[in-house]
Amino acid sequence: MLSSSVPVRVSAAALFLLVLAGIAFWPPYLSRPQEANAYVHVHAVLGVTWLLLLIVQPLLIRAGMRRQHRLLGRIGLAIGGIFALSGVLMAQKTLATMGAEQFAEEGRFVYLPLAMVAIFTAALAMAVFFRASPAIHARFMAATVLPLLDPVLARLLFFYAPPLPVTYLYQVPAFVLTLAVLTLLTITAPAATSGRTAFAWFSIGTASTLLGFFVIPATGTWLMFTGWFRALPIT
Repeated sequence: MLSSSVPVRVSAAALFLLVLAGIAFWPPYLSRPQEANAYVHVHAVLGVTWLLLLIVQPLLIRAGMRRQHRLLGRIGLAIGGIFALSGVLMAQKTLATMGAEQFAEEGRFVYLPLAMVAIFTAALAMAVFFRASPAIHARFMAATVLPLLDPVLARLLFFYAPPLPVTYLYQVPAFVLTLAVLTLLTITAPAATSGRTAFAWFSIGTASTLLGFFVIPATGTWLMFTGWFRALPIT
C-alpha cells in the first residue's frame, strides 16, 4: 500500500519541475520558438504532456479513481513511448545539422540526451511491468521524472547563475539529486514488495549511466558510434 501523502508529493514534484522548466527553457527556446525545428517542438509538447500526466495520475489514485487512472495510464504509455522516440530523433537531428568542425568538438556530448532517453524508457517499461505492485510501480513512475532534471537544472545554472569554470559542472547538481532520490526511493521500498530488487538494480544502472557521462564520450568507441548515428537517414 502507498501512503496517502506519496501521490501528493509526486504530483507536487512534477508541477514544480514544470514551472522550473518554463523558466529554464525561456532564454534558449520559449523566447524564440521560430528558431527551433519541428523535432524540438514535438519533444517539448510531449515533455509538458508527460509532466501533466504525472501531476494528474497520482491524484486519481489518491481519490480512489482507479479506473480513470488505468485508462489515462494506457494513453500515457503511448505518450511516453513517443516522447522517448522524439528524444532520439531530436538528438540525431542536432548531430545531422552540425558542421564538421562543430561535430568534432561537440558531437560526443549526444551521450547525455541518449542516456536520458534510455533511463526514461527503462523506468517506463519497468513501471508497466510492475503495475500490479503499487509501491514499485509508483517508484518507477516517479523515476521517469529524473531524466528531465538535467535539461532543466543545467539550463537554470547556465542562464541564471555565474559561469562555472568547467562545463561538466553544469550536470553535477542534477546527477547528485537524481542519485539521492533513487537512493531514498530504494531504501524506503517495502522489504517484501515484489520488484524491490529490480528497482535497486535500476538505480545502480542509472547511476552507472550518469557517471559514464564523465568517461564514455571521450572514448574511441563512442566517437565511432556518434559518427554512425549522425549519418542515419532518420530525420
